[in-house]
Amino acid sequence: MNFTEILGLIRRNTNTQNTTTSSYPIADKTLDVNNALNQYFILANSAAGNWRPVDDTNQTDYPIVYGDVVSGQQDYSFTVDENGNQILDIYRVRMKDPNGVWFTLKQIDQSLITDSQLDITLTGTPREYYLNSNGIFLVQKPNYASTDGLEISVNRTSTYFTTSDTTKKAGLPWVFHEYLALRPSYFYCLQKGLPQAVDFRKRLYGEDGRSGMEGDIKKYYRDRNKDRQDVITSETVCSI
Repeated sequence: MNFTEILGLIRRNTNTQNTTTSSYPIADKTLDVNNALNQYFILANSAAGNWRPVDDTNQTDYPIVYGDVVSGQQDYSFTVDENGNQILDIYRVRMKDPNGVWFTLKQIDQSLITDSQLDITLTGTPREYYLNSNGIFLVQKPNYASTDGLEISVNRTSTYFTTSDTTKKAGLPWVFHEYLALRPSYFYCLQKGLPQAVDFRKRLYGEDGRSGMEGDIKKYYRDRNKDRQDVITSETVCSI
């Protein structure tokens, strides 16, 4: 379903037009479709387990950001990727040692950091990091430099629609493209007190508020890694 078709479905659901004089103009529809995109990826990543992050397939590269290791620099800020997409989460950090060999840094809880770890006079090859605000802080400053010596696996925002888009399709499984029309339709009809809001709510959230299309999205990502087998073990309780 391309963007023109998404807008057409919203028009049918809400009985509105796309003109600027409409009660639901194209600019508002586009904003709400992009908000639905945000919600979709929140749902997907919350259920994806070890196959994360769920990334927009319209992206032209993988969700990995590179940065230079600067001798004596402890903090490294990562707010956007190379294409200007906002970085939402950091999943893994790798770094090159002075010989150019990659290794994975261990993330530690900032609240458990000791005074000796916070000693900014210490330099060497960092082995740990912690997250703070929009960046990472290396425990121990590097005493060497390395071009593109930091590799950050991230979760990022999707590629959004603009009002001038026509044939562009959302970078998510086609079976869920209807979600991008259904969610805006529901909130518009809810705001306007239209009766079809009841049906749209059920289709989105189910009778129980936890199923419907949003439940299907979570289930899809929770179950998609067929090659991974989770093993349930029993626990023996001994009584004295």
